[in-house]
Amino acid sequence: MDKAPLLEMKNITMSYKLSSGSQIKVLDQCNLTIQSGEIVALIGASGVGKSTCLRLMAGLQKPSSGEIFSNGQPLDTLNRDIGIVFQDAALFPWLTVAENIEFGLYPQGFSLRTRRQRVNQAIDAVGLEGFEEAYPRELSGGMRQRVGIARAIAMAPKILCMDEPFSSLDVLTAETLRGELLEIWQKKSTGLKSILFITHDIVEAVSIASRIVVLGAAPNSIKADISNPLPYPRDENSWQFIQLVRRVHGVLTESILGDDTPAETQALWMLPPVAIADVIGMTELLEAHKGAMDIFELSKLIEKDFSEALTAVKAAELIGFVDTPFQKVILTKLGHMIAHGDVNQRKETLKNQLRSLKLVKMLEELLQNQEESALPYPEVIEWLQSKSPAINAKTALDTLIDWGRYGGLFRYNSDSETLYLDEVDITI
Repeated sequence: MDKAPLLEMKNITMSYKLSSGSQIKVLDQCNLTIQSGEIVALIGASGVGKSTCLRLMAGLQKPSSGEIFSNGQPLDTLNRDIGIVFQDAALFPWLTVAENIEFGLYPQGFSLRTRRQRVNQAIDAVGLEGFEEAYPRELSGGMRQRVGIARAIAMAPKILCMDEPFSSLDVLTAETLRGELLEIWQKKSTGLKSILFITHDIVEAVSIASRIVVLGAAPNSIKADISNPLPYPRDENSWQFIQLVRRVHGVLTESILGDDTPAETQALWMLPPVAIADVIGMTELLEAHKGAMDIFELSKLIEKDFSEALTAVKAAELIGFVDTPFQKVILTKLGHMIAHGDVNQRKETLKNQLRSLKLVKMLEELLQNQEESALPYPEVIEWLQSKSPAINAKTALDTLIDWGRYGGLFRYNSDSETLYLDEVDITI
């Protein structure tokens, strides 16, 4: 009989109830297994539920429906077999490196000798010898992330879960840490059975993972589960590596730009977290290339990570400035107007398009019903969170303010932290 997977998610759905009584799905029929001896990369656009998957696996949240198993047993409490490393190492600034690593061991009831032994082993595993008495303020970003990894390893987990652990680091440091992570894995000195890491970087996923799982929006959250048999160390310039990168590119592009998201859902909720200046700059770039470009070439020219480039394209498509047939990005008539227009024309066009989003209309109505057509920023955050519990309300509102200010819909006073309805006619 085959051994049970280290972790298994069966038919997982994660939904949040809106104030209207309807529900929004973050995960839909998600089926995912993690076996011993593999590194799994979970990749997808912002907001498709990658971090939600991690929280469910760790037992920090319970699914709306479906089952989660750890080593063949139903998971109904915190999963002690999982150690988590976050994007921000979240170290205690008043504790030394050794004390930060030791901190999570206290609730486990280990003796002082066992705690110190585990700390020393974790420090040795991540190459922090000599920094035991240093404080976080004395460490570089890469060193702080090593402490975060050591803290998770000290708990002796079977699965190390990493939530975009290298995304806040510079390119060289991130590349170094990826290599060190593989060294830790290959030595097997930590007792780790598997690694799951969330990333938005396709090259990173292909460099490290033995399986790449592409997560997308509902319906059916898992869009692809791709095996990566390339031997380590992997050559990013080899045709096999490049071919696999292109394959993941294709799946990710379809998952973000595909037309399987209901129009009603698109029209109701949020603009992707992209600056309006980036979208306008993209229309100008497309205009300079005769109004159409391949999505891969576009991502290189705007100097953004591929998934970030796709998010910008998705925002432009949602607002009606581009179409995306067959992995091409093509300017629409409105897109040409944005690329060619002066500031006032751009503002008026954007203002009209923003009002096609139901959420923008709802926010306008909310402000119209307030004294002086204004609300404190925290109250708007609370209102937005009640409308869509699954989103990061602050990021969503900041994006909406950025676009709305440019389009002449909203004004924001940062001193008083107040959002106003802009009733000035920008065409005058």
